[in-house]
Amino acid sequence: MSERISLSFSPIAHGALVLLAAAAVVGLTLWPYRRRLRASADRRKWLVVGLRLAAVLLALMASLRPSLLVLQRVRQKVSLIFLVDASTSMKISDEANSRSRWEMALRALDRSRERLGESSDDPDADLAVKYYRFDRELQAGAPDGQAEPEGMQTALGAALLEAVRRESGAPIAALVVLSDGASNAGVAPLTAAQNLRAQGVPVTAVGFGSAAAGAGSRDIAVTGVQAPEAVFVKNEMEVRGALRVRGFAGQDLEVELLAEGSNQPVARTTVRVPADSEVVTTPPLRYAPQASGDQLLTVRVADQDGELLASNNRFSTFVSVLPGGLNVLHLQGPGTIWEGKYVTRALDASREIQANLKVMLGPPRSAQQVEELDRDLMPGAHDVYILGDIPAEFLTVAQMRSLVRAVEGGAGLIMLGGRDSFGDGGWGGTPLAEVLPTTMRQGDGQIEPEGGLKVLPNTQALDSFVLQLAPTPSETASLWQALPPIPGASRIGQPKPSAVVWAQTPSREPLMVAQDGRGRVIAFGGETWPWYRASKQSQDAHRRFWRQAILWLAHQEDRGESRVELQLDRRRVAVGGAVVLTAAAFDDQGRPIPDARFEATITPPDRGAGAPVDLFSQGERARGTYAASGAPGVYGVELIGRAPDGSEIGRASSRFLVFQDDLELENPAANIALLRQVAELTGGQFLRPEQLDQFLDDLDPEAFSRVETQVEYRLWDNWPFLLLFVGVLGVEWVVRKRMGWV
Repeated sequence: MSERISLSFSPIAHGALVLLAAAAVVGLTLWPYRRRLRASADRRKWLVVGLRLAAVLLALMASLRPSLLVLQRVRQKVSLIFLVDASTSMKISDEANSRSRWEMALRALDRSRERLGESSDDPDADLAVKYYRFDRELQAGAPDGQAEPEGMQTALGAALLEAVRRESGAPIAALVVLSDGASNAGVAPLTAAQNLRAQGVPVTAVGFGSAAAGAGSRDIAVTGVQAPEAVFVKNEMEVRGALRVRGFAGQDLEVELLAEGSNQPVARTTVRVPADSEVVTTPPLRYAPQASGDQLLTVRVADQDGELLASNNRFSTFVSVLPGGLNVLHLQGPGTIWEGKYVTRALDASREIQANLKVMLGPPRSAQQVEELDRDLMPGAHDVYILGDIPAEFLTVAQMRSLVRAVEGGAGLIMLGGRDSFGDGGWGGTPLAEVLPTTMRQGDGQIEPEGGLKVLPNTQALDSFVLQLAPTPSETASLWQALPPIPGASRIGQPKPSAVVWAQTPSREPLMVAQDGRGRVIAFGGETWPWYRASKQSQDAHRRFWRQAILWLAHQEDRGESRVELQLDRRRVAVGGAVVLTAAAFDDQGRPIPDARFEATITPPDRGAGAPVDLFSQGERARGTYAASGAPGVYGVELIGRAPDGSEIGRASSRFLVFQDDLELENPAANIALLRQVAELTGGQFLRPEQLDQFLDDLDPEAFSRVETQVEYRLWDNWPFLLLFVGVLGVEWVVRKRMGWV
């Protein structure tokens, strides 16, 4: 260690002002003593003057604020840090001679340890070599040659920052990263690189793997399954698989559908891989579940020779199989698609109703289309029919008669308004007019007042099952009054003698007319889509109206029992994700029980102790969130609904799948470009594995171990200086006291 000493000043003001003030202070100090000095023969008078001038000089010195600067050159320990990527993507064998990235990284690391010699393991050496392995987290110690890389995620940026943080400001000769650059978690590597540049830490990136591994590899991955969330028992559903295929262009792949509880595939299909795309959607796999409950479905592709990975050849999800329900056919005309869209959404919220929306842009043209519509309108095909703004010419007379027979046999029917509906749609005089509750004529026209049209229920209809949107008639009336107006309505004609007017326009024209019988029918001249789009309250009212209308039309308004419903926002969730639970309770009339309380419990795959989930009331429903932080597998949900008095309303259950999201192998390509950017941004360099030896030979730790530090000693800002100043003034006062000058 060597030193160099210098003196510096930092005056409290400009130097000239300090000197001027000092001269004034000296003058003012000597002026009071001028007479006494001439009159006194005591030689101590010069001691008094000297002490006073010494005090003035000390004050002047303090105003100049002098400091001794000692520049020291010291030698300190410097670190060389190795970070080795231990994530599963390092298993990929795309190095020379089909060696894995991990194998090549360990070889490079072993050569480095041999080159560094004793300093590699000596904690007291001037060059401290430190080893870390990382995936999502940073772990101290060199990788074990016998261990395999098992990390499910790579947080390269976080590993860089954490390794430097552990050095606590000590100098770093180099930060050597051995990785494939496939970072998929934590802090962005380039953000971390900017931070390291500010700290003066260069990163030397050693890249492994091929950036073309994705294109050159052979792999099949089932990345998703398209399946309905719910299906009624014994109803056929279509399931499609989404595949990502590399290296099998032009080949046929066999795809199987597996159902829980079945030892054999329940459906098979074959897909040919195109030459110009890696993304493939399978043909439909058709399956009709035979039992109700949650059923686990798996789409699987047979393993192929030479695949990069076989564990991603299957994808599972749950489908809710309902014990039975109401089939609804909604035929929507070409005028507007909003009504069909929002009615379908409203009905999909009811698990006991399965809505099938068909938009007709014109009459069926092909024989296949005609046959399909014939089947849909046959008696027994559906429980309820919705005709939405569709002209009569879109159906044949035979199809109309078939629909009439269905209604006479007990099916429900509701006709909605529009420019192509009721009289303006040519329905007057058709076979269907016989079952409609109003008498219509061509040219009845539309009601389109400026500002829209309010739907006004009749007082006596407020307690009807369909229109009762709240527990009491007064609350129901307030809710109907709060609904936004509809744009307009069709004139639906005069009600038949057996019909009942449920709602009317402000000008008292009939707007909603119902007719009870073996087959129930509703004629509604408007459309309800504005209710869905207005607010949460009106959206709930829209959903309740349509559910109750369908139940009434199907003679199912008195279902006879209270029930509890449980819905999950997803049936598959990655470890670390979350599942939202939604619970609702209904009375024996199908009306929500707003004050119901719920108890939800999540059961893990090992059937161990369940974890409770708090559900918080949000209007008619309650919601809660479960964080999927446990082991992968099938989790169960048990829900108990209780009335305000604590009595049990009912129970519901469901299941969901927690999976380990393998981000490492979704894209097997090495990100060499990212490693280059990190190295360049920090002032380091990018190396191929064979260049690492030369880099270590050229590394000069001495350039980092010699550090200059400057220490400042303030001559005026310390206790000895203050005591000296006070002592001088004290002695001066004592001398003056003894001389009689005080």
